[in-house]
Amino acid sequence: MKMTIVLDASNRIVLSRELRRAAGIPRRQKLLISATPGRIVLEMAPNASGRVVKRGKLKIWMGKVPNTPLEEAVEQARHYNR
Repeated sequence: MKMTIVLDASNRIVLSRELRRAAGIPRRQKLLISATPGRIVLEMAPNASGRVVKRGKLKIWMGKVPNTPLEEAVEQARHYNR
């Protein structure tokens, strides 16, 4: 889906309901943004609604499984905030 949008007076972008539905973006979803000359890319941020719990010598993720590649999820778990 492609559409043209216009910045408002405060230079903000509003994503329409149709655009969010087409991209599968739920309400109040955090987005990652990256920019290169002439291009801005929005991506859904991983949903980290859980925590890492230490059980003996193991560290276990408690919560919904993040929607990130396995390698990236492991790297995030290694550097979690205690």
